[in-house]
Amino acid sequence: MTSRTMMLAGVGLAALALNSCGQKPAPAETLESKQQTTQSTRVTRVAARDLSDSVVAKGRLVVREEASVGTELSGYRVRSVYVDEGDKVKQGQALAQLDDTLLQAQIAQAEASLAQQKANAEFKRSQLTRAENLAQAGATSTAALEQSRMEAASADAALLASQAGVNEMKVRQSRMTLRAPVAGMILQRAIRPGDISSPAAQTPYFRIARDGLIELDAELPDAALSEIKEGDPASVVLPTGETISGKVRFISPRVDQNTSLGHARIELPYNADLRPGSFAEAQFGGSARSVLTVPASAVRYEAGGPVLMVLDNSNTVHRTPVKLGERVGDFVQIVEGPAAGVMVLAIGASFTLDGDVITPIEDKAGTENAADVTASTTTGVKTQ
Repeated sequence: MTSRTMMLAGVGLAALALNSCGQKPAPAETLESKQQTTQSTRVTRVAARDLSDSVVAKGRLVVREEASVGTELSGYRVRSVYVDEGDKVKQGQALAQLDDTLLQAQIAQAEASLAQQKANAEFKRSQLTRAENLAQAGATSTAALEQSRMEAASADAALLASQAGVNEMKVRQSRMTLRAPVAGMILQRAIRPGDISSPAAQTPYFRIARDGLIELDAELPDAALSEIKEGDPASVVLPTGETISGKVRFISPRVDQNTSLGHARIELPYNADLRPGSFAEAQFGGSARSVLTVPASAVRYEAGGPVLMVLDNSNTVHRTPVKLGERVGDFVQIVEGPAAGVMVLAIGASFTLDGDVITPIEDKAGTENAADVTASTTTGVKTQ
């Protein structure tokens, strides 16, 4: 028997053996399908969380009351500046000093002129007394008496004008020292030694936060303004993450017609770390209620509405329609749907079909730590 004949005979025997056993190779598609139905998938549970119907607003920290310090004197050089930004000052404390050397010389000259006017007025009054005595004796004319009266009156008027000039210069001298009108903290300093004083300066020399008090100017939609009132407590979260308790001091009586936003001022206790211009967030009251929630990533949206992919005891996925409520942060409220504790797909719901069997990997972070969830009036979204 030739080698070719032996090879053909071997192939025939192998085919006969396969036909007799009835075995066929498994299709590749069937193996892939089996792997897909048993794929590992993250799951979570429907859990109850505290949802608070509170109002949340953002805004900037501002000075509650600000005082500006300038000057009404023009042309005087700044001699000294005693304070800088961030310093605390008392009411009446000296902030800066203008050079009054020239003014003191002017005052001395004005006082000398005042003394001269005073002597002239006394002389004219004595002349008037003499003229009146001569007129009673008939030794002078009526015209001479009237002339003496006019000269005495003019001397008295000149004396008053000179005295007013001296008083004005002394008032100016007292204004050479710039003083704090209120106690507080220096927010801004815009003056340097050597500058020339000017009442027309566009920027105040000093800006002072009265008593150092800073508050939050929060912006709220007009609908949210009706939900708060003056005196309501508020929690303010600073950019550093620190939370400060405050209360509503003032609610704006008007709403901006372009943005539909109003303002509420939140009074805060004195804190040296508060900086005007920083952003902060305020939360106003609200009563907490427990609601069923799931992570927003677990919801699949279809033409007929939102659904959850629920797992049964055999780890089989079932498509379950749900009705959603408020969405807050990473969670969505379940108004109608699975009960608390039911396991659902946490992610990948769009790639899993009804009836698939999976290997669940439970996401503990979303169920064991069911933290409070805050429903923000300004950012909360109703999902239907």
